Amino acid sequence: MIYGTFGFDFLNYEDCIRIYLPGENEIPDFNLCDFSFGYHWLDFEDRYQRLPKYLLYDQYKDLLKRRRSRTSESNVEDLPPRFGNFIYSNKIGHPFRDHLFEKLHTTKKVDSAGAHLRNIDEQIGDAYRGDWTKPKIEFQKEYRFSIACENASTKSYTTEKLIHALAADTIPIYWCNPDIGREFNSKRFINCHNYQSLDEIVDHIMSLENDPSQISKILQEPFFPDDKDLEELSENRILQQSHYIFSVDKEQAVRRNLHFWGKI
Repeated sequence: MIYGTFGFDFLNYEDCIRIYLPGENEIPDFNLCDFSFGYHWLDFEDRYQRLPKYLLYDQYKDLLKRRRSRTSESNVEDLPPRFGNFIYSNKIGHPFRDHLFEKLHTTKKVDSAGAHLRNIDEQIGDAYRGDWTKPKIEFQKEYRFSIACENASTKSYTTEKLIHALAADTIPIYWCNPDIGREFNSKRFINCHNYQSLDEIVDHIMSLENDPSQISKILQEPFFPDDKDLEELSENRILQQSHYIFSVDKEQAVRRNLHFWGKI
């Protein structure tokens, strides 16, 4: 049985192998599942394989193929015409990202196109409905900067937000995973974790905004550290783990404790 973050119906199915596939910022509970995929850098016998959600998006495959942005190396006139965007529907995330938006917006207008804090009339569609990623990325392509903050800051937790901004050839203003440099080239985006305050972040963004050559320089950086993607996140590695799980006999595949305290 494959189950996710929402609901507890899986507890009603005791006589099966449970495989947990989280969709949110959660660490697997191996008391409840036999195997798990997930966001976090964990090493737990044969029971776990890292699978951040962004691997499931076509835009990640685009990054792997292209390696760099399409922007011209020397012509700063090719830079996107608009300043910054903010696209969110969730209003109950960590207050950092709202504070970042408000602080930057008071310095120079940031277009908010989502349901949360909307300040423009342009419509890009609802998140997670149909093929919602394409209009979002087409919209972001018009901007030099994109706020790409998650709803909380946790090591290893990285979703599609950074990937979408990179795929749009904009500069992500990123906040969430302090170890993001293990997966993506920190020179290709603004990592808010490297600054002591919102003022420092905004000052740096505006210094780039006032020097288009620096924006162009950032856009020429490869997406991945040393221009290499991580082997442990390769499609082959994910498929190998999936094949392994389903190839093990059911009796041997039971990893969680089914008796006494495990049952309690």
